[in-house]
Amino acid sequence: MKKSFLFLLLLLPAWLAAQNITGCITANGRGLKGVAVSDGDVVVVTDGDGRYEMQSQKRNGYVFYTLPRGYMPELADGFNPQFWQRLQSPSVGTKEVHDFRLTKCKNDNFRLIIGADTHLANRIQDLEQFRKGFIPCLQKETDAAQGEPVYSMLLGDLTWDIYWTQNKFNLHDFIRTCREMNYSVPLFPVIGNHDNDPSVPSSPETDFLSSGPWRDIISPNYYSYNLGRVHIVVLDDIVYKNEDTGAKYAKGVVGSRNYDGRITDEQFDWLVQDLALVSKKTPIIVALHIPTMRLDPTTYATTLKLDNQTTERLCEALRDFKTVHIVSGHTHYNYCTHPDAYPNIMEHNIAAVCATWWGTGRFTGRHLCTDGTPGGYSLWTVKGRKLTWQYHSMEPNGDMQMRVTDMNAVRYFYRNSEPMKAFLKKYPARTDFSKLPKDMIYVNVFAYDDDWKVEVFEDGQPLKVNRETVEDPLHTLAFDYAVFMKKGSVGNGSQTRKNTHMFTAQATSSLTPIKVRVTDSFGQVYEQELKRPAQFDLEMW
Repeated sequence: MKKSFLFLLLLLPAWLAAQNITGCITANGRGLKGVAVSDGDVVVVTDGDGRYEMQSQKRNGYVFYTLPRGYMPELADGFNPQFWQRLQSPSVGTKEVHDFRLTKCKNDNFRLIIGADTHLANRIQDLEQFRKGFIPCLQKETDAAQGEPVYSMLLGDLTWDIYWTQNKFNLHDFIRTCREMNYSVPLFPVIGNHDNDPSVPSSPETDFLSSGPWRDIISPNYYSYNLGRVHIVVLDDIVYKNEDTGAKYAKGVVGSRNYDGRITDEQFDWLVQDLALVSKKTPIIVALHIPTMRLDPTTYATTLKLDNQTTERLCEALRDFKTVHIVSGHTHYNYCTHPDAYPNIMEHNIAAVCATWWGTGRFTGRHLCTDGTPGGYSLWTVKGRKLTWQYHSMEPNGDMQMRVTDMNAVRYFYRNSEPMKAFLKKYPARTDFSKLPKDMIYVNVFAYDDDWKVEVFEDGQPLKVNRETVEDPLHTLAFDYAVFMKKGSVGNGSQTRKNTHMFTAQATSSLTPIKVRVTDSFGQVYEQELKRPAQFDLEMW
């Protein structure tokens, strides 16, 4: 007995030395049991006193906890959740203590503002547009919530890497801007490709090193948290390469800023541990930047998108959960996908807060994404395990879900505007609406999903409605045409894109009124009437 006790004493110091990160998670002075804590590699759980300990290789340079149901983290600057802390030393032999304090709250019912692609860079009046456009929306949604908690996520590209040095606007400046503009709700951020450091040369370590500023300034690049009964996972699906092609780069940039859309093995190893602690009945939201799926523009079928079959690997990890929603940004347009092989999973690709990189607002005062969707965000309303969502515009039309266009007016403009003729001559691949038949009606249903219903009536009589993949002419007018008039050309990447949520109907007259009725996934009905002949200009909605 004495020999065994002496042997344990000899082992004890070595066991203690192995636990190089320890701490306690408390709320109102009491320890919280069962809270997951991680360094991005190892996941441990707090004991009955709220204490945790782990042996960390300190690879990521941080430790974070998974916010439990019914609690709020401390906030910095009124919006920045302090669910993580930087490690003090990279040395594995250095012990560290990281404590966290939480506040109890009732949040089984809450609102979640999900936006994407703010692209703040101190250029073309983007900061002013952000201040006047998006920031007031936070307060508007808080007021509408009538006391229920309101949170927000931004799905990557908070900044614009090429302007970190060129315009002296980096991740620190994003935080400062939100603080100065009184960003009024907790923000859980997601890293985007433009949030990686473009000054890191290409090497096998580029992806890890280029996300270093994000991990140091903003948050872990992958983590999880619970809001009420919903478990939310944030992932980094950008493998940044920044390969040097020999081109001349902007100041502060040493490569082409290229990347793969992929989720790393390290994240999957962490994800398996994270999800093992979650009930299969719990609704899951996975937030990342690059879409994991795409919508075929002809058949509207879902195809899996990320490299190295990591979309399939992600879906397999989520297969057994009852309800899974993936939310993504990156594309600056709206679409929804439903993979046949995974009926429990749905992806929402959400249009951009910055719309066309703040360009339409700068040139014409409108705020439109490349698919014609108004710049905005998706508002999610959560009641326990029930989730509903609705697209909200930053333009004055608020929650309008569609735009109805009398294509006779578009047809006339394309036939009679000499600058438009010149534009089409220079860009012959663009849609020439002058060739449309008379009396066509176009309806852009911004957040359309497969179970939505779109009806068009002419003077009370139903018309046949067809879904087509086509450009929205208002975006062409608000951006392409305006830029062409000013500069004589339109750069690649920002031009109007064909979208998969446009519906057409053939009317019988150019004068009869049109009524459009759209019913969404939750039975909510939206109606819009169009008096004809109707205008086609920057004042139309």
